[in-house]
Parts: sequence; structure tokens; C-alpha cells
Amino acid sequence: MPIVLQVILLSAIAGLMAFSGALLGCLNEIKGHLISTKLSDGIIAFGGGALFGAVGLVLVPHGLESQPLWLGTITFIVGGVIFLCLDRYLQRRGTPVAQLIALMLDFVPEALVLGAVISSNYPMAIFLTVIISAQNLPEGFNAYREIRQSHGVFLRKHILLVMTMCIFVGPLAAVSGYFLFEIDSLLLGSIMTFCAGGILYLIFHDVAPAASSGNSWYPAFGAILGFSVALVGYGLTG
Repeated sequence: MPIVLQVILLSAIAGLMAFSGALLGCLNEIKGHLISTKLSDGIIAFGGGALFGAVGLVLVPHGLESQPLWLGTITFIVGGVIFLCLDRYLQRRGTPVAQLIALMLDFVPEALVLGAVISSNYPMAIFLTVIISAQNLPEGFNAYREIRQSHGVFLRKHILLVMTMCIFVGPLAAVSGYFLFEIDSLLLGSIMTFCAGGILYLIFHDVAPAASSGNSWYPAFGAILGFSVALVGYGLTG
């Protein structure tokens, strides 16, 4: 199979997992809460842990490999500031999509990396697909849950339609990474640290508070499991 088709297939699988997570959230809502509130909080925390792991083990380390520290620091801070402003703007408009934004901030740069490394390090591309898929499933569930709870006028089918874009955004980003970037590209590194800054802001401002459920141990343990996914991926691909 041509490498380009492999890039499309692997990234589409990862994108499909985000849609599958949203579909799971939809089924949970239709069937009368098949998933308990505590377990839902655990899934949110799992997604937060996976996002935090992506920042600490994938985006920042690989981003800094291809750019000087001063530039990496600047792009990281700028990413945080821009998404702070975007988040506040969306809140004022009553459009809470922090989980969806966090999903895309995580998915797009990792898909770019997948495309950039597949020619030189195919095993890393495979493991990146596994890790991205493991992250996207709970993040898709969380995004659906957030939009429905905070902005219920969005119909289920409309949210699922929006989530289908992940199936196409992933391959588009991965093919771009394949044709446009080397893994040591300065621009790719800057994109990674920029997105890392945005993700970190959203984790502490939106994702972590949403996972709070009194004295339940589910959220904290879910975050540990989520970070472990990224840790395993880092160990296997690093």
C-alpha cells in the first residue's frame, strides 16, 4: 500500500475514535445514562490526563527538539494567551466548546507528526496512531457531553455531524505533515509548542474543573490512567 494511503488510513482511524466517543456519549444520553455520573467524571479526567500527557511527553519535548528554547517558550505562552482569549470570548457568547477545542489542539499537531515521521520511523507512526486513538475516544465523549449539557439547543445529530469532521481533519493534517514537514522542522516544532500552551490552559480552566465530583476517587484515578497512556506511548516511541 502506498505510504500516502497508509497515512490517510492511520489518521482516519484516530479521527474515527473521536467520533466514536461522541457517539458513545449520545447513546448514553438516549438510553438513560448507561454510564454513571462518577464514571463519566472518570472519563473526563482520563481525557484530561491524556491531554496533559500529550503536552508533557509529545508536544513539548518534540517541539523543543527543532527550535531554540526562547522560541519554544514564546510560542508556548502565546498559545496559552490566545486560547485564554478565545475561551473567554466563547463563554461570553454562550458557546462552551472547550473540550472540542482541546481535542483539536491535541489531534491536529499529533497527526502532523504522524505524517512527518511515517517515512523514517514507521513503528513510531503506528504507536502514535494507537496513542492518539486512546486520547480521542474519551475526548470525543467529553466534547459531546459538554456541548449537550451547556448548550442543549444543539441537537444530537448536529453535534455528531460536527464530530465527523475529525475523520477528515486527521487525514488532512497527516497528509500535510507527510508532504510539508520533516520531524525536525522549525515550523512544526512551533506549532506543537503553541498548541501545547493552549491545551494546558484548557486543561486547568475547563477540563479539570469539569471532572470534579466531590470526594469521588474516579476523576483523580482517571487522570492517572489518561497520563499513563501518553507515558506508554512516549516510552515505546521515544
